Order: sequence, then C-alpha cells, then structure tokens
Amino acid sequence: MNQRNKGKAKYISVLVLIQLLFTLTMNCSAGGFNAGDFHSYLTTDTVPVNKTDSQKLNSNLAAEPLALKINPDTTIIPKADTFSFRTSKDALDAPVFYHADDSMVMDIPAKTIILYGKQTSVKYIDNELYAPRIEFDQRTNLVSAYLLKDSNGNVISYPLFNQADFKTQSDTIRFNMKSGKGITKGTYTQQGELFIYGERIKKVDNDIFYAYRGRFTTCNLDTPHFAFVSKKIKFINKKMAITGPVHPEFENVPVPVVLPFGIYPLQTGRRSGILAPTFTANEQLGLALEGLGYYKVISDMWDVVLQGTIYSYGGWTANLSPRYYKRYRYQGSMSVDIQRLRDLDRSGARNFNVRWNHSSDSKARPGVSFNASLNAGSSGCNSSVPNSPQRNFQNQLNSSITYSKIWKDKPFNLNVSGNHNQNTNTKQVNINLPDIGFNVNTLYPFRRKEVIGQYKWFENIGIALNTNVRSLSSFYDTLGNFFGEFARNYQWGAAHNVPISLSLPQIGNFQIAPNISYQEKWYQEKFTRRWNSCR
Repeated sequence: MNQRNKGKAKYISVLVLIQLLFTLTMNCSAGGFNAGDFHSYLTTDTVPVNKTDSQKLNSNLAAEPLALKINPDTTIIPKADTFSFRTSKDALDAPVFYHADDSMVMDIPAKTIILYGKQTSVKYIDNELYAPRIEFDQRTNLVSAYLLKDSNGNVISYPLFNQADFKTQSDTIRFNMKSGKGITKGTYTQQGELFIYGERIKKVDNDIFYAYRGRFTTCNLDTPHFAFVSKKIKFINKKMAITGPVHPEFENVPVPVVLPFGIYPLQTGRRSGILAPTFTANEQLGLALEGLGYYKVISDMWDVVLQGTIYSYGGWTANLSPRYYKRYRYQGSMSVDIQRLRDLDRSGARNFNVRWNHSSDSKARPGVSFNASLNAGSSGCNSSVPNSPQRNFQNQLNSSITYSKIWKDKPFNLNVSGNHNQNTNTKQVNINLPDIGFNVNTLYPFRRKEVIGQYKWFENIGIALNTNVRSLSSFYDTLGNFFGEFARNYQWGAAHNVPISLSLPQIGNFQIAPNISYQEKWYQEKFTRRWNSCR
C-alpha cells in the first residue's frame, strides 16, 4: 500500500517540474538571446542595398511587428575584413617554379634542395635555369648548377641560363636569386654578332658583365678560325665591349701583335655615328684622308650619309647621299658630289655630279606611276674621280624621268617625261625637259544615254584630242655655267590635233567614213623669209 503511493508521488513531482520550466520559458522569450542580432553583427553585408530591396524589406518588417525594424535613414557603412601577416626577411619577390625529371632531395635542417634529372629546370621571374643537377640554399638564396658526365667522362648535358636576351652555356653556374648577380665557369654566350667564351664570367647586373681570360669572334664554330683574346673584358649589353691588352689568334695560334686596348661596338640595327676614314695616296693629289663622315638616321624612312676626302695638295671632295624607303609605296636614293681638286701645278677645277634613282610601287596608286633615273653633272667630274677607273672612262651620262596617269572610267591619259644625254668627251649636253603628252580618246557627244534601236547617222560623229609639248636645250659645257647655258638655249613648242570622224551606215558593199582634223602648232620663236623681187 505504501509502495504504491510512493511511485505515484514520483510521477506527480516530474509533471510539476515540467510545467514550472514551461512557465519560466514563456515569460523570458521576449528578453532572451536573439540569434538574428548575432548573425547581423558578425557578417555585415558590404554590397549596397538596392532601393527596391530596401522598400521590400521595410514592407516585410511592417508586416511582422515582432521583428527588428531598421530605420531607412540610417547609413550603412561597409566594413571590409582585413588580414595582415608579417613576411620573412629571406622571402623571395616571386614564386619559384621547379621541375625534376629524376628526383628531389630536401634537407630541412640545412635548408637546401637538390634537383636531379637531365631536364631539370628552375624558373624565377625572367631567370630560367636548365641543368642535370641544381642546388638551392635557402639561407643564402644561392642557386648552383653543374654539368653531368657519363662513365667515360663525356659530358651528357650542360647547364643553360637565360635571362631576358642574355643566354649562356656553362660548366658551372652560381647566382643569387634576390640580387641577380652570379658567376659562371667555362661559359659560352653571344652578344649581337660576337660569340664570346670566358673561363669565368661575372654578371653584376642586367646590362654589365665581366669576362676573365676570354675570347670573342664572329665565327660560330666551337673552335673558331680566328679570335681576339684578352685577359679582362667588360661587356655592356647591346652597346660595346671594352678590353685591356688584346691580341689576335688563328686556329688557336696566337699572333705576336698586341694592342693596348680595344673598343668593339655591339649595337644592332640602324644607329647614327661617325664613319671612320682610310688613308690613301694619289700621285697627282698627294696623301688623302678618305671617307671621313657621319651617318645620320633621320626617321624610319630616311637616312643620310655625309662623307668627305681631304688631300695634302689642297684639294677636297664632299658627298651627300640621302636614302628613303616607304614600304609598299616608293623607294629611292640620291647622291651629290662636289669636287675642288688641285694637283702639283696648283691648278684644278670645280666639278659636280648629281645622281638620283626613284621607283614607285604600281600597286600603291593604280593608274599612276613615277620613276626617275638621273645622272648629270660637269663633264670633267668623272675623269677627276681619284682611284676609280670605271668612272674615269665613262663618257656618256643619261637620265630619264617619267610620270604617267590614267584616269579611271574617263577617256583621259597624261604622260610627262624628261630626258638628258651628255658626252663628257665633246662636252655636248642635250636636255628635253619637259615633254608632255595629253590624249583624249574618241568621244561621241551626240549619242543618247539610252539607245533604242540603231544609232542615227549623226550619233557616230567622234571627236578626239592629241596634245604634245616638246622642249629642248642643247649646249656645250665649256663655260662652266651649266644652268645659265641651259636657260639661254632653251626652246619649246606644242602641237595640237583634233580629229573628227564619222562612220556612215553601209551602202551595199561600200562603207563611207569621212573625217576631218584640225591642227595647231605653237612655237617659241619663228623665222619669216620672203623673196624680194625688186633686187
């Protein structure tokens, strides 16, 4: 009886506790912890709220009175998450990409990495290293590469190092990945057209490196036919090479000729600069400093060479040679020679010569062409050129300049030309400048634009035009006044021809085609002679 009441009291106490817990939680739910506030505080949205989205949000909040309302005038300031860390002083500026064909050994206590394999490579920024064995020391940032030999002592693979346009093949390579400085042994490299070998090469920056016991040559063989050898060489990338005492050698045999120093240009492409002269001798003019001048690059399409020669007897010559070239349009060159020579008798003359060649691409302007080949000057110019038998015995000078144009879909065409021939022995000069020809093909002015049936007889009347203008100046180049003689003896004339033709309809076996022409000639001057019968 007592045990039965004991179990019932146990169940009643459990029910009372559950009801008490439910009552407490109902009264404390409004002031308790809000999960929505916690989520909003830690993860603030950094994307600006759209106006329409804000209106929807306000309407939803108004529909739910128990939810937290946001004031629409409140400005939301986004807060970006920041993450900062401290880098090591030994860290590199960029990632290193490496590959090992065979294996990789990493010594963590010593902080070294060794890569093995024939095609092993390491790439860092613009530095590329290929070698059968590569070692990296993290403490000193030094990378070392070595060659690989087989059991017979033959080299299987050499270390190769590339940095921008600087490429080398060496026996051993060591360089610092942070500073970019390095030293190599048994190195072959190329600078412009020079092939360089050095027992040791030290690279101090991207443009300067030094070679110890080096040789350089333009022969690309492993054992060059010739080379210049120097103990110390300094190379400035794409500019020049400077050496100390240097001597040549042929087939590895040194020549006992030593120069105290050497300067060798390494620039490629077109560069302005001084043209070195040569020493020559002439029996009539004396010793000469020939070819001293300057080469100037004006633009991508123009350059010019100015050269001169000075003779010990007091004479001199000058030459100006500009050139021009525009791709797919035109190209040409010009040469102007001026001479003032004196021989042993202190006598001499002033001469000049002008040469010009020009050609245009026919595809640049269809229907238009312009070509020039000019060679004119004083009669004594060619015979006075020193040490040039080919020009000394050239006694005929000829020139021609032509311009022609054909109008598209029109019956017109124009030809303008100039010709020159000169005999330097007789000193006679003949110049035709200009010669003009203008032609109009046959026109039918009375024909209808839209033809129905056959042409009427007057519609076959055709008119054309042929116009020719000629000019001539002939004189002897004896007085030395070339342009004055040309103007004094200049003559010109013109001829016009207007043919008018008519093709009548055929009458049986006969075809009647009458034509008439009008001709007119213009003269610069004319002579009128009459017979006087009174005398």
